[in-house]
Amino acid sequence: MAIPGAHSDGHDHAPEAVARGAVAVVAERPIGGLDPRVAVILVANSRAALAPLAARLFDDPSRALCVAGVTGTDGKTTTSTMLHAAWQASGIAAAALTTVDFRVGAVVTPNRTRQTTLEAPDLQAQLRVALEGGCSHVALETSSHALVLHRVDEVEFRVAVVLAVTSEHLEVHGTREAYLAAKARLVERVAAHPDGLAVLDGDDSYGFAHMRSIAVPRRLVVSGAGSAAADLRAEAVTAGPGGVRFRARTPWGDTAVELRLAGRFNAGNALAALAAACATGASLEGATRGLAALERVPGRMERVDRGQPFSVVIDYAHTAEALERVLDELRAATTGRLWAVFGSAGERDRPKRAVMGAVAARLADRVVITDEDPRGENRQAILEEIAAGARAAGLAGEALAVIPVRAEAIAFAIDNAAPGDTVLCAGKGHESSIIGSDGPHPWSERAAVEAALDARAARG
Repeated sequence: MAIPGAHSDGHDHAPEAVARGAVAVVAERPIGGLDPRVAVILVANSRAALAPLAARLFDDPSRALCVAGVTGTDGKTTTSTMLHAAWQASGIAAAALTTVDFRVGAVVTPNRTRQTTLEAPDLQAQLRVALEGGCSHVALETSSHALVLHRVDEVEFRVAVVLAVTSEHLEVHGTREAYLAAKARLVERVAAHPDGLAVLDGDDSYGFAHMRSIAVPRRLVVSGAGSAAADLRAEAVTAGPGGVRFRARTPWGDTAVELRLAGRFNAGNALAALAAACATGASLEGATRGLAALERVPGRMERVDRGQPFSVVIDYAHTAEALERVLDELRAATTGRLWAVFGSAGERDRPKRAVMGAVAARLADRVVITDEDPRGENRQAILEEIAAGARAAGLAGEALAVIPVRAEAIAFAIDNAAPGDTVLCAGKGHESSIIGSDGPHPWSERAAVEAALDARAARG
């Protein structure tokens, strides 16, 4: 399959593929120099052609599965993992394919691809693994990239779970409106299913109206803010370091929900998971029990405790909105200073950099700006764009530090944290590499944090 990419073009590699044994090439334009015995099939869009080929290769596994696509700007991984836990605890054999890992029943395999939603062949292969592993239900984290780049074209979605839509990946979509339209494709797909269900976020001030305008066979609206107009709502929400508690009002009855996951915003994620689970066969009691048993989602409000007199939290927050939510949550639980260690990815969403700097300046006491994934961009230029936003919002002096090497930035914050402080390390979460101009370098945010804490403890 000859697919044009951002940095290289698959058409240029067709001769090598043929030399290695390919007997046919699917391409968007003629390719010279190939053995005339090799078939070249010309198509308008190679990615669009790849999706049905991949599905047929694995015998269309999604047609035998109840697939719930989970999309939105933030919270997709957590909600997908919650949905898997809710199904499993109700006796429904389930899988979850997320940014962090692949869960087939109780077997968990890390996702090393750095892709939220896999390319079509890999995705269809994973769906086949889930089906052959005895699963009947799958929670599929579904990115806007996957929806516009045809990765999920041949997935038969029965459920669409749409979390709040803000703004991200404008380097792909161009405008916020196009980004919303990409997310809406998932609801449009479910609308074509005779038993299709859309679970929508009634607290989403931007995307909800558009999503609700799409006619679907069934619809459930959730509200973590407790809106009486929602089908499922969270009431009496309390949050602390040990997790979140609330009363869930649902069409299947009312229940107390206890989450071990920190973050008040996880009440909304839990409601979305409850709605999708119970509407597809789970019992309310079983689904609630599954949510309560979920200990953590790697890199999502993940606390690191080595006995230090201050808190350290790792979170994947890599948009301005996500950073704001996490800092708001930590501010309420912090008696001392709040530190924010973060960066912004190269070759991605340049407009968000200054905004993230401004958010951190407004909500944190100390801001340390560092590498995330600079890729082919000048790392210092990226950091300065973030810092400019922080300075414009009034942050100055020792309150702002720019330290490009991420391990050094984390160590700086931890070395200078005082009792009662909270250090947030945002942006990398679970990811196992930092991508520079020369490619990926191994990385573990948790290991870097633990090393810094141990070094501080050793110095006394």
